[in-house]
Amino acid sequence: MHGLLLLQALASGLAHAQDAVSMEVVKAGQVGTSAPALVLRLNQDASALTVKLDCGGTRVGRSGPARSGERIELPIDAPVGTHACRGSLFGSFADGEGEMPLSFTVTVHRPMTMSLRPGSLDLQKRTLDVVMDRATSKVEITALGPKGVQVGYGLAPSGDAANAPVNVEWKQDGGEVIKLKIRGFDTDGFWSELELVPWSYSIPHEDVVFATSSADIGLGEEPKLGTAMTDARGVLDKYGTDVVIKLYVGGHTDTVGDASSNQKLSMARARSIAGWFKKAGFPGEIYYQGYGEGSPAVDTGDEVDEARNRRASYTLAARPPEASGGGGDYGWQELK
Repeated sequence: MHGLLLLQALASGLAHAQDAVSMEVVKAGQVGTSAPALVLRLNQDASALTVKLDCGGTRVGRSGPARSGERIELPIDAPVGTHACRGSLFGSFADGEGEMPLSFTVTVHRPMTMSLRPGSLDLQKRTLDVVMDRATSKVEITALGPKGVQVGYGLAPSGDAANAPVNVEWKQDGGEVIKLKIRGFDTDGFWSELELVPWSYSIPHEDVVFATSSADIGLGEEPKLGTAMTDARGVLDKYGTDVVIKLYVGGHTDTVGDASSNQKLSMARARSIAGWFKKAGFPGEIYYQGYGEGSPAVDTGDEVDEARNRRASYTLAARPPEASGGGGDYGWQELK
């Protein structure tokens, strides 16, 4: 139990029944997970067992008989915060009766949050940083491959304060990482879980050639997309049960023309290609965006006709891919 406090009913007036009731106080709770509680364990039959408790305005109680061996749990559904509990327990047993005071403190936490520190995930080094909004006792990480098979594990004991980055590393037994499941524990034993899906696949393809200032796909260019679609179907067959796969189409231009026009043109071409995949039957969500001339494959000066920069990227992933070349993120739009 979280924050367990052990007590023993040793009230004057209980005579030989001083060991008739054992008590435990679960001192910490979390909204949506569990509440603090007073737990009674009867070691003798009681013809009457009455509890009256007030925890910062939240009243808890029970009355009536109780049987030997019975476990009685009284949840304390108090609001978020720390609360002083005051009250009493009265018991009547075969060999005596009596009353004892109750006094303890409980805490109710908000749901704990955990997040990945931006830019910290490194699949090559097998490390990442997480941040929790409460003091951390430990963080566990499990790496999963295709079909949910565990391919790696790591445990990071921690005494870090709230909101301090916790570095987590994992050892991997080879294999491909599809998902990372991270579970962080606070000092009361409550936990929060984070699931990352770093898997992605860039579809190799021959770029569609568009006419100058046009976003229309010519009939002669469609076989190139057909080949890419065949590749995508193979990836869906292999990984589709492990990952919710989405298609991200990014459009790029060279530096000929002004930047604003190139941005609009790259967006239109990316949308045109995304539309082709949708009509061809791609089963998942499809997103597109234009990078214009801001993320070139080859750095050039202005007004340079460079075919390698007139390209598109087709990425299968569970989350939006980052822009290559430091070109920024203009915002993925879902194709409806």
